[in-house]
Amino acid sequence: MKKKLLFLIAIVSILALSFSVDVPVQAETGAKYISVIGDATVEVAPDTARISAEIQTVDMDSVKSKDCNLEITNKIMLDLKNSGAEKVMIDSFSTYACYDYNDGKSLSGYCTNTLISFTIENLDETKTYIDKLVEDGVTSIRNITYSSSNFDKAYEEAIALAVENAKSKCQSLGGEGMEIVSIKEDYTYSSNYLYKTYCDGVEFGEQNISVNAKVIVRFA
Repeated sequence: MKKKLLFLIAIVSILALSFSVDVPVQAETGAKYISVIGDATVEVAPDTARISAEIQTVDMDSVKSKDCNLEITNKIMLDLKNSGAEKVMIDSFSTYACYDYNDGKSLSGYCTNTLISFTIENLDETKTYIDKLVEDGVTSIRNITYSSSNFDKAYEEAIALAVENAKSKCQSLGGEGMEIVSIKEDYTYSSNYLYKTYCDGVEFGEQNISVNAKVIVRFA
């Protein structure tokens, strides 16, 4: 009976060793680690803007609706290129029948929509471009997307500040004197874009981009 008991104890010991796992705090040796999230934000001024605009035409004749739309679009795109706008392109084109459902279903005309976009570097000219677009036949300004060529530099600064933020949090948690053993970056946390929906009459002042950085730092 004593031999059987010793045999069972040996099996239990082997199983315990097989399923042992690493834990954050090891009481036997006194070793420990702390993982904290550090974050920071740096403001950077945009130096380019991409403007998205829509041209819409409606006619009872589908061919006339399409031809009129393309005529307006081609003129606008040529004017944009001549004025110094860059990356002028058509993003989408569609033509379809439009119906009036107020009194049954009746054809109200054929709609043609073209979405164009272009980039400018002189942000002071944003309103001038928009006024000219509306004058030339643009139906609506969809949105304005701002970006900055200094994003990478600003992001590096934000990362450094985020690490310092993590150090401060570690000390607050009782980790005085602990050293960094690993840093993990959250690459999806920041974006080099600032989206603005355009409204008629809006003032185009300086609008900075918030460059965010987030890191997971492990101390031991």
